[in-house]
Amino acid sequence: MRLLKITERKLPELDELFEDVRTVNVEQTSPRVIDDQDSVRIGEDSLEDFDAVFADISTKNAVFGRVLLEMIEEREIPVNYSSTAFFTMAKKNYLYHVLQEKSIPTPKTAVIADQKAARNLENHLKGPLEARKIEELQEVEVTKIDAVEEIHEFAEGVDYGNSVLLFSELSEGEKYRCFIAGEKIIGLKDTSDGWKVKSDSLSYSNIPGDLEQIVRDTAKVLGTKVAEVILRDGQVVDVNPNPDLEMYHSISGKNSYEAVAEVLKE
Repeated sequence: MRLLKITERKLPELDELFEDVRTVNVEQTSPRVIDDQDSVRIGEDSLEDFDAVFADISTKNAVFGRVLLEMIEEREIPVNYSSTAFFTMAKKNYLYHVLQEKSIPTPKTAVIADQKAARNLENHLKGPLEARKIEELQEVEVTKIDAVEEIHEFAEGVDYGNSVLLFSELSEGEKYRCFIAGEKIIGLKDTSDGWKVKSDSLSYSNIPGDLEQIVRDTAKVLGTKVAEVILRDGQVVDVNPNPDLEMYHSISGKNSYEAVAEVLKE
């Protein structure tokens, strides 16, 4: 089975599970349309030369990534996440909308695009809050706001089109980072104090059954086979398209690479 890896990471543990692997970064893929026929060139190869695709596309390339993934799907080549799922996970403001619409437990959240839109938010949210600033689909700032009156200070200077701000009601409780690939779930518990979900205080944990079901439901409503679901106090606070496979493997001792390979080989 020939695998195309679109990633800047080497991931030799994944390579070992396939007969033939070609690794490229996203800039080396060339979607194009000639005479109403679309194609994707991978150097001298074409997309049709591969049996499966492992995509590890940065969220900052959400638009290009979505187009590329759509072309992969049109050819019915197995891939770890769909075009729609990737785009939704990349656009955090839309992600919260989809999760709440599908009744996935999430904190009450307001999304604004400029300073004026922050007016009267204190009438709709209760503190404390987690405030996040997103620029070009990348999180550039995250902080805790104890009083809703501080919303305006965080939003100061934000102009429409440059940033998106997310304000979520903050309920502190047990924190988990969860990797899902098909039916496989690997849970890591964050044992640090405070409200932030960190990556440097993790230990392997069998997550409670109700939380496991939330992880499965989240992947299902997004339409993705592989994802990282971050939980705090029984609520989904984020979903990432590109889990750190090495982190999950090294901390849990579970083979996250094999879980991804099984999904692609289905």
